[in-house]
Amino acid sequence: MPTPGDQLPGGPQQMARDIADLKRQVRELRAARRLESAAVGAGGLRVTGGGRLAMDTPNRVRMVDIGTLTDAQYNHGDGSPQQAIQLRREDGGLALACYAYPPSGSEAQSWRLYDRTGNVIMAEDAGSGLGLARPYLPVPLGPAYEGSWDYWPRASGTTTTRLWQGRFYKQLPNIVLVMQASMDTSGATGTIELAVGGTVRATGSVAFSVAYFTLGPYALDDYDHMQQIDITVQGRRTAGTGALRATLYSAYQI
Repeated sequence: MPTPGDQLPGGPQQMARDIADLKRQVRELRAARRLESAAVGAGGLRVTGGGRLAMDTPNRVRMVDIGTLTDAQYNHGDGSPQQAIQLRREDGGLALACYAYPPSGSEAQSWRLYDRTGNVIMAEDAGSGLGLARPYLPVPLGPAYEGSWDYWPRASGTTTTRLWQGRFYKQLPNIVLVMQASMDTSGATGTIELAVGGTVRATGSVAFSVAYFTLGPYALDDYDHMQQIDITVQGRRTAGTGALRATLYSAYQI
């Protein structure tokens, strides 16, 4: 049966240990409380030794994950885990990531931007290390007309005539066109022009010789992002007889 001595505390030393333990727990609780709203100063924050930096929503959906990929299929060829970056939407769908997929035969990491259904809509080229892998970009081509200008749009008078026209959404800061033009009569001269929003922004002098003309680049600073802009290539004869003829080779926003 327990004796009265069994009910006594463990003595002053045990009491001191208990007090020290309570103090330690209080310090830990205070430190944890401070981390709920913390600022990192000039020293910065380092995650080392295979650690990870993560952020979850209140519903426990992972949005930010920086560090070791836990899925073994992403391990390097030597079996070591891959370090990567994954940023997700609030619903958990992948939005932006930088990683490699070693089973494909390459361990070169590349950045990928995803749409809401998981398609890669923009990515750098991991194979060559140069430029984009997505999206595919168009290469503009036009009829060759068997080397003849007979079917090229023409301006046969001394007043300005529209030859090519279109409308585009502004997404990049500049526009540039590459044309091929010539007068169709010896001794005649003319002018080819690029008009943006109805205002002439670039010109070229045309003679009786087929030549390339680069019109621009012209800065689109006066227009808002995604604003629709009208663009026109126009020409006129300035001397002699006959007509100015021009064909469009390419047009770029750059």
